[in-house]
Amino acid sequence: MRELRTDQVRVAYGENVIIEKLSLEIPSGKITTIIGPNGCGKSTLLKTIGRLMKAKKGVVYLDGTDIYELSGKEFARKLAILPQSPHAPEGLTAEELVSYGRYAHQKGFGKQSERPGDN
Repeated sequence: MRELRTDQVRVAYGENVIIEKLSLEIPSGKITTIIGPNGCGKSTLLKTIGRLMKAKKGVVYLDGTDIYELSGKEFARKLAILPQSPHAPEGLTAEELVSYGRYAHQKGFGKQSERPGDN
């Protein structure tokens, strides 16, 4: 299991602050839910944790390391996010879509390992 936590995170779209001074620890091995009304910052938090959006202040830690100190491939081996979207990319099968998320587990020339830890 992975340890995931934030320390005094501030996230904004331009000057519009969405999350202010959020310190959060998501317990390893537990199911965690994020509940709140539309527009309260749930998706923004997930984007920030997933490196899709950078916090203006504070740090997100994955296994005790700032997520921006990890290479893209190392980060992707430890954490994956499939954002909710009303539209799936046109012309892709479910298998193809999932295989894109397997990028971090591919060997040279795009060959995928059988299991995540095999490369």
